[in-house]
Amino acid sequence: MALIRITLTLYGPLAKFAGGKYIVQKTVELEAGATIRDLMDRFEIPYDQKSYLFINNILSDMPGLSASLDEVLSNNARVGIFSLQHMYPYQYRDGLPMSENLTKTLKERSGGAVHNTY
Repeated sequence: MALIRITLTLYGPLAKFAGGKYIVQKTVELEAGATIRDLMDRFEIPYDQKSYLFINNILSDMPGLSASLDEVLSNNARVGIFSLQHMYPYQYRDGLPMSENLTKTLKERSGGAVHNTY
């Protein structure tokens, strides 16, 4: 089967799942057709520890949701997964593009959008 390459960046405590301390970036080879779930399973990242997740700079998941798990990855995709300890990344606050799956998930949620509590 054909392989694809993914660049994975893990932030905060999630970095430990790929041998880092606070931030780690790895190039990973996966079988074509692999999903975010496959990528997270490969590194044994617990789904409930995922916060904001970006695929190619597009917000694809948020804390407490599973909108991205079945998202199929393309060759040379860049995936960034933030830990629950991270606030919403500042550089993405204005005009943030969201994936179709996340947009659909948020529309279907009871009460609509996600609300942060600090």
